[in-house]
Order: sequence, then structure tokens, then C-alpha cells
Amino acid sequence: MKTYYFLLFFLPLSTFSVKAQDGYEYGPNSEVYETIPKGIVSKHSWESTTFPNTIRDYYIYVPAQYDASEPAALMVFQDGHAYVNTIGDFKVPTVFDNLIAQGKMPVTIGLFINPGHDKNLPEPESPYRVSNRSLEYDDMSSTYGDFLLNEMIPELKKSYNISDDPKMRAIAGLSSGAICAFSAAWFHPGSFHKVLSHIGSFTDILGGHNYPPMIRKTDKKDIKVFMQDGSSDLNNQFGNWWLANLQMESALKFKDYEYEFVGGTGGHNGNHAGSILPESLAWLWSDVVPERVASQVYSFPSGKADTVLMKGKTMHLDDMDFTVNFINPSAQKAFFDTKKEQILIIKEGEVKATLNGKSKTLGANSVVVIMPGDKAEFIAKSEGVAYYQMAYTSKDIDVERGKKAGSEILAYSELDYKTHDRGGIRNYFHRETAMCPYYEMHMTNLNPGIKSHEPHTHVATEIVIMIEGETEMEIGNQKYLGKAGDVYFLGSSVPHAIRNMGNEQTRYLAFQWN
Repeated sequence: MKTYYFLLFFLPLSTFSVKAQDGYEYGPNSEVYETIPKGIVSKHSWESTTFPNTIRDYYIYVPAQYDASEPAALMVFQDGHAYVNTIGDFKVPTVFDNLIAQGKMPVTIGLFINPGHDKNLPEPESPYRVSNRSLEYDDMSSTYGDFLLNEMIPELKKSYNISDDPKMRAIAGLSSGAICAFSAAWFHPGSFHKVLSHIGSFTDILGGHNYPPMIRKTDKKDIKVFMQDGSSDLNNQFGNWWLANLQMESALKFKDYEYEFVGGTGGHNGNHAGSILPESLAWLWSDVVPERVASQVYSFPSGKADTVLMKGKTMHLDDMDFTVNFINPSAQKAFFDTKKEQILIIKEGEVKATLNGKSKTLGANSVVVIMPGDKAEFIAKSEGVAYYQMAYTSKDIDVERGKKAGSEILAYSELDYKTHDRGGIRNYFHRETAMCPYYEMHMTNLNPGIKSHEPHTHVATEIVIMIEGETEMEIGNQKYLGKAGDVYFLGSSVPHAIRNMGNEQTRYLAFQWN
């Protein structure tokens, strides 16, 4: 009987053996960065009692941020060898490192498990070809979930503090491993809330084609599902993988499940799934991580009304409001007095700025930094005065540090300009504030047609304000276009790089903090 399974049910995996690829490109969130803390991967072996006489390899990923005093999330990967490989299709440890550092995933321990192999049989040519793969993965029962809950997770808990909250548990797989992951959640929704399915074998291998009608006829379960497949996936005697995944999507939609389905044109391999893995994981875990200001471009308003561009939390700030403001010609005055720290950046026009009783006339690109409790005032000296204002509180408030550093006015006309091989730079400040132990601002002139640098990361959160020209900013795995007045927000540890898209120098003002 074992030989029967081995010969019959491994046919759908033939394309894995030739490493077919479909040309999907990987984004910066699948790359390694020096500034990102690295998790540790260890390899182990396990003899199962649920599946007698079998042995399997498994791997454990422990993030650098793991703290034994706090329960960690858990994500279980079937065909663990494919997912744990940092030079393969998925690069999960690298993606985990990046997303955990960015706060897009909770601190998550990864359990990467290979299917079992009969100890009496010769060593398989590939981990995909072990004797027990189809018996474990394609079986539509609670057995594999029982194996995880009764054997593997208790073993993991001997060494690590793992959360029992199902919303802090995810399970993933590819091909037959995907239907296995779905089955584990389907039969154990109280233990696994999140499912990640890649090129799932919801076909008639061991009855997997029955899942769509089962979903339609069964009371909705508390499961969140991300699915991926390609229109060139397998089509053989067991079924059509693409159509089977579309049937799954339709059934999940019919029952109003929380799900996402991303279709592509690829075949039965991990290229497409790996290329979108960062976005897939961010969506899957979005319900258990703090909501923060999104890393993207925020467009300057078309009208002259005061506008909130950004509002919310960042990695280091508990509350942040970033607005564009206009001084009404009839009022000619704006007054600033708050318990929050503030930074004011003049976009256009001329003002008389008064800070704690001292005044100075300022033009565009001038800056005022205001410590909590200090007072400032703008009086318009020209028509059309517009300015950016950021008011914020942080997780690291030190009033004495703020008093020592002090508030300040920085006139753009008084800043030194230094050229370099890519353009030039004006440095505003590199200092501390009451809210931020690190606070830095500069303006860059960037020559036409080039990047400032390749995608890189830093712990500091950053805001980039476009002064003139047009740019393209890579932020994570997305690209955004920004013109004069627009503002880019770059979250902590998010890979980013900016390119001048025009034929002349562009200018942008960048400031960052942590």
C-alpha cells in the first residue's frame, strides 16, 4: 500500500524536481539587510507515534526579538525544507526577519516540518518523495492536525513560550502541503486561525475536491485564509489545480470568510508565491499587530484647506499628526502652544516666526522645532503661506532632555550647501528632543536619472518631503511616484530607495527619528 501511494500520488509534484520558474521578481522585503536583527534556525529529527515507523526532519526558527517572558506567535510550514531555505523560492527566515522588525508580524516562531518517511525504506531522492507525504498531507481528516497538537507543538513548548491563542497561530503549505494546512485549520479552528495556501491541491487525490461543497454546507468557521495559484498550474487525471482553487475561492466568498486570493499565470512551483510572500504574511497577521501609519506616498492637497496627511502611531511615536496648513490672508497669523512636541516646515511664502519671544523672518524650507510647553507664532509676511506641521508624543519622553536640547529656528537661507557625486546636501540638525533620543534632518539635491542608493533599512522612522522635481520611491515591495509637495512615510526597518525621474536635479527634505 505504501508503494501505491508513492507511485500514484507523487505525480503532481513532478514540476518541482525541475525547478520550473515563471519569472516573478522578488522585492526588497526578501533581501537580507545588515541593520535587521537575524533569527536563528536549527535542524532536528522526529520519530512520530501518530504516523508509526516514520521519521522526519524539522527546523525551528527563533526570531532575535523572542522574549521567553512573552508568548510568541507560531507559524507551521509543511514541506519545511522548501520554506526554510534562504536561497530558495520562499526565503521565509529572511522575510520573517524583515517583517518582524517592521512590526508587520508579531514575534513569531517558525516550525518547518517535512513529511514522514518509512524508516525501512531507502533514503528518498528528495524530501518531496518521502513515503508518507500524500498519506499525511492529502488525507481529509483531523489526523495531521492531531499530530501537530499532540506531538510537535508540545515538543516545541518544552523550549519556547508559545501562545495558545488561535489568532496567534498560522499554518502554511504548498501543493498537497497546502490542503494539509487547510485541513489542520478546518478540523482544529480552535488551534489554527490563519491558513496560507500556495498552489493548493484541492483536487481528487484523496478527495480534496470535496472541500468547496463542504465549505458551502458547513457553518462558517473562525479561519482566515490567504490563497495563491497560477493559471498554468497542473491539469491531469486528478483534476485542474487552477479551477480547483477558483472553486475554493468561490466557496470561501459564498460563506463570507475572511480571505484573499491572488491569481497569477505561473505553474506548479513556488516562484509566484515566494515573490508575494511578504505581502501575504503582512495581510495574514494584520489583525494581531498594532495599526500604524502606512509606509507610502501622501499627496499634497489640491485645494487650500488645512489637510491631515497622516495620523496615528509609528514604531516609536504613540501619537502623530502630520498636516498641511495654510495661513488665511484675513487672519495672517498662526499660534502654536501644546503639550506635544512639534516640527514646522514652511512649504511656501514668508513668515515672521516668533519662538519663546525671539523672532526671525523665514522663507520656504525653513524649520522650527518646538519642545513641549514652548510657544511659537507665525505671522504671514506674504500671500499664499503654507506649512507642514507634525505634532507628536513618543514612547520615550524625557522632558529634561528636551529642555537641555531646546527649541530652535532654522532659516533655510543660512544653511551651508555641500556638493557630492550624486548632487548635494544641506544639514539642518542632528540632535535630541524631549520625545526622541535621535532626531536628524537634511535636504538632498539628487542628480537626474539616478537613485540616492539601493534599497536599505534603518531603525529610525523617516519622512521625506518633495521640494521640487518628480521621484520614484521603492518602499518595501511597492513603488510610488511623488511630485513637489508630496510626502513619503517610511516606517522603521522598511527597505526604501528614491530615484530622480526627471531631467534636472530634484530636491527633497528628509528627517528621521527613533
